[in-house]
Amino acid sequence: MKKRKTRIRWGRVCVAGIILMLVLKLLASFVMTAFEKRYEELGFGESAEETGTFITKPEKLPQNQVNAKLKKMAEQLPKIKEIYDNREQYSEHLLSLVCNNPEMADFVKNYNDAEHIAKGGLTRKEKMQKIPLLLQWDKRWGYVDYGDNVLGLSGCAPTCLSMVVIGLTGNDAMTPDKIAEFATQNGYYVKGTGTSWSIMTEGAEKLGVQGTQISLSRNRIKGELEKEHPIICSVGPGDFTTEGHFIVLTGYENGEIKVNDPNCRTRSTLWDYEELQGQIRNLWAFQKS
Repeated sequence: MKKRKTRIRWGRVCVAGIILMLVLKLLASFVMTAFEKRYEELGFGESAEETGTFITKPEKLPQNQVNAKLKKMAEQLPKIKEIYDNREQYSEHLLSLVCNNPEMADFVKNYNDAEHIAKGGLTRKEKMQKIPLLLQWDKRWGYVDYGDNVLGLSGCAPTCLSMVVIGLTGNDAMTPDKIAEFATQNGYYVKGTGTSWSIMTEGAEKLGVQGTQISLSRNRIKGELEKEHPIICSVGPGDFTTEGHFIVLTGYENGEIKVNDPNCRTRSTLWDYEELQGQIRNLWAFQKS
């Protein structure tokens, strides 16, 4: 009888322990979800949906036109209004950037007072993506120094390579700031020029992925993407930039190419090959080493 009571008592303890573990797990999940939601609202992750209506093909504008465009945007976007009202505190370059891409409003607004350090890793949502969409101006790493500037303004190449390395290797510690640090320490950043193309082949190998320069053709791109080989493209002036830029091609869906643009969430969508073809200067396909 005594042994039976002991077994019953231990059984109740075990059940109570299991229930407690389940409650703690649910609580942890709730806290993490709430944290990530708040994280996105602060501009670390998702961009505000309303900015999309103002994002068109980037263009070089004289300062008077930049101010005029910002003034118009400020009428609908509170974050832009704050920047516009204090526009004398920001460089012409920063105002021009946010004019072409209002998703950068938080980044620009806090630019002058930001600490130049990395803060935080990937969210659970990003870790679940095959090739995560990461933004170079994300507050988690955007203010980190890179070359002659900061990652948020000159780090499209490291951010693209970060997406590819994380997606192919599963090493989510290789965030854009870590790739930028790697590029700087290994001579892949060229002062006055930017990130060397050699990081896509020679440098990538040191990071656990194999980058191969490929020819520009619809069939080659389609073939690589169908084999789940993401492609990094160097692009010139056009739909993504007024100068030079890097983007990632991540998939091929119904005849269109899925793009991850490290500078703009709105432009990270499906594109026709014909739209991209004339803008691509070079491209590299990647697979795990």
